[in-house]
Amino acid sequence: MAWLAPSDALRAALSRILRVIVPLGALVLLSTVFLVSRNIDPDRAVEMANVDLAELTREPRIGAARFAGVTDDNTALVIDAETVRSREDVQQSGPIHLSLAAPHGELQFRSGRTVTFQAERGVLDQADDKLEMQGAVVLETSDGYVARMPSLVSALQRTHVVGTGGISGVGPAGEITADSVELSAKTDESGGYLLAFKGNVRLIYLPED
Repeated sequence: MAWLAPSDALRAALSRILRVIVPLGALVLLSTVFLVSRNIDPDRAVEMANVDLAELTREPRIGAARFAGVTDDNTALVIDAETVRSREDVQQSGPIHLSLAAPHGELQFRSGRTVTFQAERGVLDQADDKLEMQGAVVLETSDGYVARMPSLVSALQRTHVVGTGGISGVGPAGEITADSVELSAKTDESGGYLLAFKGNVRLIYLPED
C-alpha cells in the first residue's frame, strides 16, 4: 500500500488549525491550575504552609504564595505574601522557616466575623508556631476596629494574635491608644472572638453626628 504525501493546501490548513488549538489548550490548562491553586476550603483542615518546597530548593524566592489551614479552635487562617524566601535549607519533611514580603493574613471565624492583618514584611516560623510581622502593621476587624502598630505576632495552630509597640486606632466608639492589643477566639459556642486593648488604654469618645 502506497502512502500519499499531504498536499500543500492540506499542510497549510492543518498549520492554521494547530496555531489556534494549541494556544487555547495551553490557556485552558493554565486557567485550571490557577483556579485550583487559589481555591481554599476553610471548613477542611489542611497542612499549614502548603507551598512548593521543591521550587524553593531551586530558586531563592517564589512569588504569590498562599498558606491556608484551620486552627485547633476551628478558625480558618489564610496567609498571602507577594514573595516568599527560605531563611534556611528547605527540608521536605521538616518545618519551614520563611521570609515574607508584604504578608496579609485573614482569620475567618465560625460566626462569620473576620479579622485581617497586614504588614511590610514578616517571618513564618512553623517550628515555633508563629507568624511575625513588622513595619506599618494594620489589624482590621469586620466589627469596625482598625488598629495600627509596629509589630504583630500570630499563632498558626490556635487563634491568638498579639500586637505590641504602641497601638493607635479607631473603633465604633472613637479613637483608641494602648500599649498592646490581643485577639483570641471565644471559648463558648458563639464562634466569635475577643479583642482586648491593654496597658495605658485611652479612649476618646467620638459621638455620632
